Amino acid sequence: ATTREITRLSGVNKSLMYYYFDNKNALLDSVLDRYFDRLNKILLQAMEGETDLRGRLKRVIDVYVDFLQQNVNFSRIVQRESGAGRHMDKIFSRLSPLFQAGMVTTQEAYPAARQGEMSSEQLLISFYGMIVSYFNFGPLLGRLMNADLFSMENIETRKKHLHRMLDIVLDELERQEQPETK
Repeated sequence: ATTREITRLSGVNKSLMYYYFDNKNALLDSVLDRYFDRLNKILLQAMEGETDLRGRLKRVIDVYVDFLQQNVNFSRIVQRESGAGRHMDKIFSRLSPLFQAGMVTTQEAYPAARQGEMSSEQLLISFYGMIVSYFNFGPLLGRLMNADLFSMENIETRKKHLHRMLDIVLDELERQEQPETK
């Protein structure tokens, strides 16, 4: 987008934009910070509470899906910038603590997730992909399936599917923790 387009769509003049931001990259940097601040806050809140880890992880899935539904451009910006954009370091620095916390939490609760095909790293990649790709490729997938993937009904169905996938994974990790009986 050009600065002309940005200022026209936002209803401000270029002078005002340049008063607050040196250039478009600084503007995008600020936009990313605002998105990540909100995302970090809601994900941390989702992990708090009295419920078991499984319940907290389901809340994390739900709030992340809701966040992406309400901020569809966020995942597309992150995808573009993490591939070839100038903001990859920012995205890395903002996502890294979330991924690290997810890995540590999973490994502490499920020692079987410390290595191998069910490692926390593989699980985080898989769940991140299952959640984010739904929004990044939603317009295409919706056309392929002749469906509005962003309808409330389909979003709720997606959450239930993700919960089921989480149950399958956690059940398998728990099964691997059981001592073998002969």
